[in-house]
Amino acid sequence: MIDVKKVYWHEHTQEELKELIPKLEVTLIPTGSTEIHGPHLGVGNDILSCTRVAEDVAKIMYPRALVVNALWVGVAPHNMTAPFPGTITLSAETYMRVLKEVVESLLKHGVRRIVFVNGHGGNEAPNITICREIREQIFYEYGVNLEVGTLSYWDAIPDEDWREVLEIAPERKISHGGEAETSILLAIAPQAVRMDLVKPPDSRPRPRPPFFRAWYQDEYSPDGHTDDARVASKEKGEKLIKAAVKGTVALLEEFIKYQPVGSAAQPGKHLYPKPLE
Repeated sequence: MIDVKKVYWHEHTQEELKELIPKLEVTLIPTGSTEIHGPHLGVGNDILSCTRVAEDVAKIMYPRALVVNALWVGVAPHNMTAPFPGTITLSAETYMRVLKEVVESLLKHGVRRIVFVNGHGGNEAPNITICREIREQIFYEYGVNLEVGTLSYWDAIPDEDWREVLEIAPERKISHGGEAETSILLAIAPQAVRMDLVKPPDSRPRPRPPFFRAWYQDEYSPDGHTDDARVASKEKGEKLIKAAVKGTVALLEEFIKYQPVGSAAQPGKHLYPKPLE
């Protein structure tokens, strides 16, 4: 008999997975980062937070969901700066290739629906790109129309929860090393937080370029964080995690049932172009 608390793929034996895989409706892959978040916050913040959300979601949805740990690092070259040690980054190319090969392995075992549960802003663009590439490449290589998507856990938290929980700038939501992230880590990994080292964010205005500019964290954040963590608390973190888990479960249920419109001739389906022979 399989323990209901075993929601991580790597905790199961081959015999248990043989039993579980046919029941899976979604497989969750946390994607985060190991990077600086100011003088007070552990560098594992992003991967710790999204992994916890994925774990709690899988506990609710088990045995329809499992968590697959693939990476503890992400795409974070903007945090690779001399003043702030600790960031470990992959190139976007390497990061996406690893995710694609992990998905390919899961596909070979019978997994047919995968969602990246993201906890790092720098992964959002590569996650979307690799979702598109995975779906297309998997079809042409294996003939399988794989369902794959990506969700940043903070997007599952309703606006009213942000306004209710955060005291400072709730409109900024997750921010970087501020009230929200610090509160969440106080709730899930307090050993990774040093509230005695918290500093107020630099008060100077931050002029924005007219469009996207490749930037580094020390250009905008003299201490490696952008928002105020002085009012962070474990209680706030618990509320935000609870809201993220509840929202993520609801969105995953929608994702599982989702059917696209499709064409009039092929409702709900995508017709892949056939390469010339």
